[in-house]
This record gives sequence, structure tokens and C-alpha cells, in this order.
Amino acid sequence: MHAFPVTVFLAVTTAVVLVSAQVPPPAPQTARDAGEWRQYHRDFASTRYSPLDALTPDNVSNLTVAWRWKSDNFSTPVEYKNENTPLMVGGTLYFTAGARRWVVAADAVTGETKWTWYLDESDRADSAPRRTSGRGVSYWASGAEERIFTVTPGFQLVALDARTGHPVAGFGRDGVVDLKTLLGVPLDVRTAAIGSSSPPLVFEDFVVIGPALEVGTRPPSYRNVPGRILAVDARTGALRWRFNPIPQEGEDGNETWEHGSAEYTGNAGAWAPLTLDDKRGYLYLPLEAATGDYYGGHRLGDNLFSSTLACLDVRTGRRIWHFQTVHHDIWDWDNPTAPILADVTIDGQPREVVVQLTKQAFAYVLDRVTGKPIWPIEERPVPASDVPGERAARTQPIPTRPAGYDRQGVTEDDLIDFTPELRAEALALIADRKIRLGVLFTPPSLAAADDGTSGTLTLPGSLGGSNWEHGAFDPETGLLYVGSWTSPAMLALTRDPQRSDMDYVGGGGRVPTVRGLPIIKPPYSRITAINLQTGEHVWMVPNGETPSTIANNPALKGLDIPPTGAQTRPVLLATRTMLFTADGYRGEAKLRALDKATGRRLWEAALPGSVSSSPMTYMVNGRQFIAMWTSDQSSSQPSELVAMAIPAPGAGRGRGRGLR
Repeated sequence: MHAFPVTVFLAVTTAVVLVSAQVPPPAPQTARDAGEWRQYHRDFASTRYSPLDALTPDNVSNLTVAWRWKSDNFSTPVEYKNENTPLMVGGTLYFTAGARRWVVAADAVTGETKWTWYLDESDRADSAPRRTSGRGVSYWASGAEERIFTVTPGFQLVALDARTGHPVAGFGRDGVVDLKTLLGVPLDVRTAAIGSSSPPLVFEDFVVIGPALEVGTRPPSYRNVPGRILAVDARTGALRWRFNPIPQEGEDGNETWEHGSAEYTGNAGAWAPLTLDDKRGYLYLPLEAATGDYYGGHRLGDNLFSSTLACLDVRTGRRIWHFQTVHHDIWDWDNPTAPILADVTIDGQPREVVVQLTKQAFAYVLDRVTGKPIWPIEERPVPASDVPGERAARTQPIPTRPAGYDRQGVTEDDLIDFTPELRAEALALIADRKIRLGVLFTPPSLAAADDGTSGTLTLPGSLGGSNWEHGAFDPETGLLYVGSWTSPAMLALTRDPQRSDMDYVGGGGRVPTVRGLPIIKPPYSRITAINLQTGEHVWMVPNGETPSTIANNPALKGLDIPPTGAQTRPVLLATRTMLFTADGYRGEAKLRALDKATGRRLWEAALPGSVSSSPMTYMVNGRQFIAMWTSDQSSSQPSELVAMAIPAPGAGRGRGRGLR
């Protein structure tokens, strides 16, 4: 039995820390220009939808590269995967670049660099768990004051003057707040492996930071830094509240951690972007799994609030409700995307919902005020674990609607079937290596079990399903667009006392292939449109063509192979007129426009490199731009920000050079 008999738990109180006096909120902001992009997903609701309609099916073929901002000299070694979504405010783009996480302001029309800034963290950055450019920055304005907030690789929050790039003197110490000192746990601020990969959420005078920790496949210890959620004052940098996703003694949910494991277990942060209902001040946290990813013998129990969607009061940190999407997560199926808020009509009644997309390819649709499921979510029995010391949860929450939007679990029917010979080879390979197949939530196995089992082949793997690339919601039609990757994983556990004090860590096998072909049949990636008014799938299309490595495989010679989709996750952007998509990192270097109602491809064009970020759009002086990061490691082309637009009459092209 679970500690809570139902998955939804309404909280009356929760443990928070208030350490600063109330500060008067800024004056209400005027309606935002539809042409701007002020949040990571454009709005607090994380819809990744823009009402811009200057680009249409009739003129999209005229899109061309307007300018390219190059990042070559912003990182050593150079960076090939920038996951940023730039913000656009008042004709200026704000973004980050390079392993040191430079903050850059650039002209939105020409790409010309306006200012740059970075913080030299010396050896503190060397121990940072997220040594990349991150996913961007946050913007705050009050009256005439404008600030850009960024979290450094070394987990320090910095406030910059949006006009000059200079640190704000009255914020923290010379514009910097050391977030490690606010966690409320003893640690070495230089070496503690906690950081941030997504921009903070800024609302009124609150800056909310969701931390990210090291990947937990093979953690060095079952003891780790807890991923506590922090809110600081946007004006001063003082701590306003702190939320413990791993509840301590006396806090609600602590009883779901057996044998005192809440005292030493780490992770359970929120590495994905956060979402806000700005009408109510409700903050939605997509919380990650606890240490470690694939073995939970050191933290028996359901482990609230790991792998949970939690709703807090953004002004106090008080928990309002929660929904745990995975009990006692031992699959690394933490919540990877910002929850999406949607207002839709269901069964004739207006409903305000929140949708959590997941790695396991479910869309959990809940009432965003109460946390109650819109359609039944059933606790269904799942397989037990036979790993010594492990105790998998007896049931897991399975939505009855919408249906899963990618393959879930692995049976023989999911194996490669281009030809009977390839199918037979796949079956023989599974039998020879004694690889376990099973339904969704089949647990990891030992890499060398007594019965000879070498591992559990699972779908989706820890890379998704869905991941940080997010989906897009069209508020005019009620359609939710979800990109997914049919990416299997081999879940096998092994002892490694030289590396870790955990009883077991991940290791011991890779997903097998058949003559160089994926063992799982296509499509390898897809885009699914879901009607949030009914919970039904409207259409599904493979994302892109068949990769050349598959189309040209000798085993498929003479076969007519329909589009399989790329072997990478799609990235999406919805506008009033079209759905824009690309293959994602190391996919085909093309941007595409799809018909939102059918998924039919309307247009595509080559890009300078494959897309490594989700595209965004903005408008300046009546001209609509689409911007995204691209790179091509095979030709030694580092990350660059590419902006596309229909050429202005009589205008030449600008080029941002990215010089410091």
C-alpha cells in the first residue's frame, strides 16, 4: 500500500522559510506586445504559442536567413549544443552562450551584439553539474527599471541591468547571490554539485529557481545535495521562501521515505522550466527523481515529492496540492518539461487545466486549481523488482485519457519488422542475451542475474518520450502538439564499489541493434496532436524523413521505406497560422511548417545546421522572425543563433559576429 491511498493530496500547510520582510509589488504591467517573447515558453502558462500571423502558408516559402550570431569565441572548447530560447523585449534579444554561460544582448533585427557579460567562477565552475550555456535568462521590469536574471553554472543568481549588462549594485553582493548558501544544508559552496539548467521564473518581486544536479545513472553516493526550490527577492536578493521536495521530519510526505532516507537522499529538484498561473499566483513545479536514477533500495517508499507535479503559492511557497506521476521512481522518468496551462471546454463546461508531459509518453491532465484528474487516472498493478534490496511500487498512475503518445513497454510486436529475416534476428538476439521485455514500468534487472538475464529493454527510455524540448498548445483550437522520440533503454544494474557506495548503480549493457538498424520498429520520432477538449488524438505524423544511415543500410536494399522520422526528439513552435518543427539536435538540418489541423507538411527549408533548441518567433516593425540555435559538429560548425524572416523590401542582410 502507498502511504497516501490516492494520488492527489490537498495540503493545508507545508514547511516554508520566510526570511525577509514584504516588499511592495511593482506596478501592474500593461498588456504585453504580441510580437514579444518575454518568457522561456513565451508566456507564464508555458504554451509555446504565438498569435503572430504575418507568416502564412502562402508566404512561408519566402523565409530566408536574416542573420547568424556565431558563438565560436565564447567557449573553450567550442559549444555544439545550445538549448537556449532567446527572450525578445523591446527589439532586443537576450540569451546565453558558451560553457561559462555568457549573457548576451543583441539587436533583434540585425543580430548585432549590444553587450555581453559573464562571471568568472574559476574552480567553482569546474565542479558544476551543468557546465553548458543553459536554456536562457529571465526578464523583470518595474516602472522604468529592467533586469535580466541568470543562474551561473556555479549556482549563483545574478541580476543585470537590461540596458547595459552591468550587475545591479543593490542586488545581493555586487549583483550576485550565492544560491548554495540559501539551501539550508551544510555543504562546500565550491564543490557541492548543484546548479541550474533552466532560467528562473520571475513574477512580481519573486525570482524562483529550480535546481539541477548531476545525472544520477551512476552516482558516487546515495547521499546527495537535496534539490530545494528557492525564491528570492527580485529587488534585493534576500531569500523569501524555500520548498523542500524531499520533506524533512515533521513535514507532510516525510512518512513516504522509509528508514530516515529523507535525511540523506538528494536530487528531486526541478531542472525543467517552471510554470505560473499569474491570475492566482499558483506555481507549478515539474519535480525530478531522487538519488539514484535506477536503484531505490536506499530510499524505500513512494518518495514524495520526487517525480511529482507540485502546485505552490508563489508568494509564500506553501504547497497547495501535488500529483505524483511515478511512485518510487527507478526508471529516471522525472518530469522533464514545464507544465502547460490551458483553458478548454470539456463536456460543455469551461475547465482550467494543467498538463504535464512525461518521459513515459503520458500527458497527465489535471484541474489546475484542485489537482484532481480531468479524466480518470487509475492506480494499476505493475511488475515487482527482483533486484536485492529493491522494492518497486505495487501500482503506478495510468491515465485513461489521453492515450500514450508513443510506444510504451516492449513486446515482440515492437521489434524491427522491415523483413521477416530482420524480425527473426531480433528475436534471436533477445533470446540469446536473455533480455527482458515487458509492459510499461517493468523494473530494471541485474546486468548478470542468476538466470542469465542481461537487462530490461524498456520504452520509453530515460531520454523520452518527451523531454525538455516541450510541446505547444494552441488556445484557439484546444489542440496540444507533442513531439516524442521512440528511444529505448537497457536498464541493467551492477555493483561498482570503486565508483559508488550505493548497493547498485546503472551499467552493464547498451540497446542492441540488428545489422546496424534500431531493434525497435519505426516511427523513431513523431508529432502527435491531442484535442484537450476530448482527450483524443487528432493526428500523428513521423517527424521528418528516414535518416540516411537507415535508408542506405544494405539490409534494406530494394525496399520502399516510408518516412520513419528522425532518431532525435522534435522541437515545436505553434503560431496562429502554422506549426513549426525541426528534427532536433543531430537531425536533418531543416525547418518545417505543418498544417495544424492535419499535420500535413506545408513547407521546409535547409538550415545552416541541425537545430539544438526549440524555435521562437517575434515581430519588429511588422516583420516576423523565427530564431533557433543550430550547429553541425561533423563539419566543425559551433552553435550559432539563426534568425529567419521574409526579406524586407530593399534591405540587405545583417550578421551578428558574436565578438566580445
